[in-house]
Amino acid sequence: MNKKILWSVLALAPQLALAQTGAGQTGVSVYGVVDMALSSYRGEGAGSRQMVTSSGNQASRLGFKGREALAGGLWAGFELESGLNTDTGTGQASNTNNQASGAVNPNGGITFNRKSYVYLEGRDWGQLRLGRDYTPAFWNLFAFDPFRVGVGMSGHVLNGTTATGFRASNSLGYFSPGCTTFQCKGLFFQGMLAAGENAGSDATKRDGNLYAWRLGYGGANFDIAVASATTRNAAVGDFVQTNIGGAYQWQGHRLMALVGQNRTDLPVAALSGTSRGRFWQLGAWISVGTGYIPVSYMELQRNDAADSAARKLALGYVHPLSKRTTLYGTYAHVTNKGALRLPVSSGAEQGPVPVLGGNASGFDLGIRHVF
Repeated sequence: MNKKILWSVLALAPQLALAQTGAGQTGVSVYGVVDMALSSYRGEGAGSRQMVTSSGNQASRLGFKGREALAGGLWAGFELESGLNTDTGTGQASNTNNQASGAVNPNGGITFNRKSYVYLEGRDWGQLRLGRDYTPAFWNLFAFDPFRVGVGMSGHVLNGTTATGFRASNSLGYFSPGCTTFQCKGLFFQGMLAAGENAGSDATKRDGNLYAWRLGYGGANFDIAVASATTRNAAVGDFVQTNIGGAYQWQGHRLMALVGQNRTDLPVAALSGTSRGRFWQLGAWISVGTGYIPVSYMELQRNDAADSAARKLALGYVHPLSKRTTLYGTYAHVTNKGALRLPVSSGAEQGPVPVLGGNASGFDLGIRHVF
């Protein structure tokens, strides 16, 4: 049934994309990214692994979005976006309740794990969203990381293990007027509440509940934002992400900085007894001809008994062949200390996990096509 629905939507997409005029003006579109790379990752004491990987420069995805004009200056719309493992043609996992127990394995099928929401928008009061969406605290990790995805990204180092590190299900989100993405102009605010939807009255009934916000200002050539997200979890006394980031642009270049902390009220046994990780990162996009060089350096410090720490250096080059097709290359190196053994990348294609305190490194050489 799911395949029949998907093919029906794809078949109707050209007709749906035709705009209608008047108060009921509508528009539905299909979009996506196919990003593939040849990759080689190494972990000290664990050897190396050579792979064809997905999402080295942008996340591979398939999306559908629509928007309708209503009376009184209102708009309604939706967005459904599925993450794709384009090296194997499979979909990516989602989560139903913002907890480990809600992990959904698509078994090769498509899930709209990246975005799945409907919204109502007014020009003067902003936009309300219902569904699965990015958390406000994640947007700073995305906006102020020169790599954002792939072997160069720092998100897997900074994020911790919470199911709400990137997105939250069962959420109500708010975006101030003129601000519906991570890049906004003027003073802006984003807020989110999400539910774990647990039954019963025991101590874990609020697990998976999230409340988060982001406040910032976007100027003509600079951006700054502070954000926080709290995910309820009785076992660790809640998980709190806090960060602040900023960027400055000039003559095609962009300088970025990010500082933050992830903490729990109680030590986490699975993370060597740590309850706090503090980090900072400096990065840049350096314009070179029609392309640019992304570069970043980050440091992470945890408060476990081993005084664990990690450093990551990443350097790349991105070269557009056209508005839709891009070639890229990225190299990254992770230095671990103490009880940390972070691989150079994350997810199913993370590569070999080094020994405790061991180093990791790797590169991506890839092509990205958007549609």
